[in-house]
Amino acid sequence: MPKGSAHKKRSKSSCEQIVRSVLGREAAGILKFDPVARQGDDPEGVHQLRVCTRRLRSELKIFAPVLKKRSLRRLRRELSWLGGILGRQRDLDVLYDLLQSLSDELPLSLDRSVLKRIDQRRQREKIRVRAMLKSKRYRRLISSLCDAVLDPPLRKNASRRASVVFGPELEDTLKTLFKAADKFGPAPTNLQLHQVRIMAKHGRYSAEVAGAYLGKDAANVASSLEEVQEILGHLHDQVGAVAYLSARRIRPEGTCALEGSSESITAAIDWLGESIEKLKSMWRVPLTDARRLAGGLGD
Repeated sequence: MPKGSAHKKRSKSSCEQIVRSVLGREAAGILKFDPVARQGDDPEGVHQLRVCTRRLRSELKIFAPVLKKRSLRRLRRELSWLGGILGRQRDLDVLYDLLQSLSDELPLSLDRSVLKRIDQRRQREKIRVRAMLKSKRYRRLISSLCDAVLDPPLRKNASRRASVVFGPELEDTLKTLFKAADKFGPAPTNLQLHQVRIMAKHGRYSAEVAGAYLGKDAANVASSLEEVQEILGHLHDQVGAVAYLSARRIRPEGTCALEGSSESITAAIDWLGESIEKLKSMWRVPLTDARRLAGGLGD
């Protein structure tokens, strides 16, 4: 089939077709990584379960015009609860792995007490995650998701073309992202970069959905925004690590005594600072690519 014909066929997809496809894919992902997260040996289980949860929550927001409000509100609320619990463990997993790998690279290894403290908190969060996965609330959420896959809570307008209903949301999301990046100027703060990361993530998910009805052009926008998200995600993790290490220098009692090796903590903060500055110089290139590609979506 010629390329133009394939694109034309995709552009006629209805909202219902897109919703059913996405719900099925995300529910399958959650069910796939559920047992891995329960076992608790592989951090990827919690990570991927969280990714599916966050992506589905964003996708449901995209689908809001064609989903019944009550069902939509309930699903997004429960997914937010699930993502919050998974996120606390995931953040500690990332911090632990980052500082452990960094310690191997530094001339002076971080004092083991620094990593031990993080691991103790991480183990407590693992217990919370396991308890959550065994809870009635979680089982109800999974049941609701499965019901939604089999019988989506659609409005009557779900029979309309996806490009007509979902297209404006994609356009607005991308416009907001690009305007914010311009507004923040050449030297945005870490908080502003965090906001760009969140907007890039939403733009990516919206463009991924649009790939089903706009084809490769939208998928390319999503790919560039994913790169922006990853770069700024690493930056966010490293900024958090600097804040954690800086706080560890002073004991809770408020004395000036150092909790671990002053030299190793300072070396880690210095290394992270250099890495953060490098990451700050990298994210604009894929964002510029996304802006250029987005300009051709209406062609």
